[in-house]
Formats: sequence, structure tokens, C-alpha cells
Amino acid sequence: MRPVIPVKGIASARRSRGAQEALLARGIAAPRKSVRLPAIVRTRALISRSPRAIRLGRIGLHARGKWLAISAAFLASALIYGAVIGGQTARAYDALTGGLNRLAVAAGFGVQRITVSGRMHATDAAIAAAIGAGPDTMMLGFDTAAAKARLEALPWIRHAQVMRLLPSTLQVVVDERSPYAIWQSKGQTYVVDAEGVVLAPALREAYPSLPFVVGEGAAKHAAELFEELASHDGLEQNMIAAIRVGDRRWTLKLSSGVEIMLPDDNIGEALASLNRLERERNVLKRDIAAVDLRLLDRVTVRLREASAANPQGAPAQAEVPTASTKTGKGKT
Repeated sequence: MRPVIPVKGIASARRSRGAQEALLARGIAAPRKSVRLPAIVRTRALISRSPRAIRLGRIGLHARGKWLAISAAFLASALIYGAVIGGQTARAYDALTGGLNRLAVAAGFGVQRITVSGRMHATDAAIAAAIGAGPDTMMLGFDTAAAKARLEALPWIRHAQVMRLLPSTLQVVVDERSPYAIWQSKGQTYVVDAEGVVLAPALREAYPSLPFVVGEGAAKHAAELFEELASHDGLEQNMIAAIRVGDRRWTLKLSSGVEIMLPDDNIGEALASLNRLERERNVLKRDIAAVDLRLLDRVTVRLREASAANPQGAPAQAEVPTASTKTGKGKT
């Protein structure tokens, strides 16, 4: 149903509109009555909501940060690629590690002291050079395994141990080789250990208590020979040299001038035969030049030249049979 408007109200509205039109026709502005707008409900909820423009601004800053991160990553990768292509990575790494080393040394983590125990023959200079550490060496970055390998490469040192004692001490423990014999080869003399390792050049007079061996292979096989001689009293004490012949056998040179020629093998059995002859006939106390033990079934004794030229015409050589039943082949 439509609302009913009173006639009086319609006439009044028409008169008001006509008056305004007359004023407008004369160029006079006639203000209109303000029209009241309907009241806005729930204004508090609208005002409390964040403006859309501010929300859009925050989204823009986040996107901007992501683009900055992507740009920085691209720039860093380009720099790294250029350094690799230009061969500058090694220099950059060296510069970085060098700076870290200097900082650590300045903080008190540099090598300030080296202690060595077990050293008797190796020189301090040789050990220090093998360790390769100094005041500018950083303790934390020092390679103890490499230092151990360098120390064990020294002739005198058999085993070595290198330990870091923070903040600034290196502790070194060495196990040295023992001098066993003096070896003469090609006119030069050396001190060697039981395995034949050459320890250092040496004069014969510097080690008067060590046996003297001569010839190729003498240093390597000396321990085997003197192990056999240990059970024969007096023979080793009267020996001034053991000569290796052809790197196959030994000839012993005694202080009396007598030479004892040993076989290639079965040395113990040959020396046992010599000991029996010495007890029974005092062979080594006679005026002889050599005793040949190279054949196991007999001992050949060679007289000196002065004794050989005797008026009775005695034979220059005498063969004394041994108790061995083996037949040996002729050997040189």
C-alpha cells in the first residue's frame, strides 16, 4: 500500500520550488535545505579496521626485501664465479687463513716451546728442522702426523710421537736406533744399527767398542754373523774385522793376523769344528796364516810364508779332517 501524502503538504512544496526557481532566474542563489542522511550504523567497527592502504604498504616492503636478497645472492655468486675463473680463490683462502693464524698467535696460541725426550744422538738442529714449527706457527693448525713422519725419516730416529700441549707447547718423544757396528764401504766408514741402517758417517776410533765390518752387504748381515759368534768364547774378542766376500760369506781377521774363512752357510757347524781343533791342537796359537772352514768335512790350514820355507820341507798346507760326515763342494 502506498503512503498517503497530504494535499496541503503538496501545495507547500510546489510554492517553495517556485520561489527557488524565481530566485535562480534572477541570478540569486537560494540555498537548499539540508537533507539529513540516514545514520550509519556500526561506525566503531568500521573505524577500528586497518586502512587498506596501510595493509598494501606492508606487503610492498616484504616483496622489496625478497628482491634485495635475490639481488645480493646473484651478486655474490657472480663474484665467486669470477674469482674461480680468474684463479683468485687460492689467494683469498690463503689471505683468510693467514689472518686467522695471526689472530690465534697474537692470542697466545703460537708455538713458544718444544720439549724433546729420548734423544741421544740426533742433533737438536735436525729435530727442529723436521718438526718445522716456530713462534709464528698456530698450535691448533699444526699437523702432528706430518711432523711425526718427518722425524721418523731421520736416520737416528726409529719412532716418534708429537703432542700438542695447549696453549703453546709441543712435546716430542723419540725412540732412537742403537749403534751396532762400524761399516766400511768404498773407503768410507759409517755407524749402522742391527738392521744395517746407516745412521751417520763415523770414524772407527769414535766407536772403539763396536765391531768393524767391511764390504758390500756387510752392514745388512752383520747381526747374523755376530749372533753365531756369541757362543764361541775368545773368537769375537780377538777379531779386528769381519770381511764380507762377494756378499756371500765372511772372512774373519784376527788380531794375530790369522784369517778364518767361513762357508756360505752352516757357519755354526764350521765354528764348532774350529773350536774342537783349538782345544785339541791349539791351531790358532801356531804360526799359521789362515784357517779354511769352507768345506764341512775338513779344515785346511795355510802356514805363513816364513814357516813354509823350513829346511825340513814341511808342506805349506795341512788338512785336518773334522767330525763332519757331510761332503762340501769347493767354494771360493
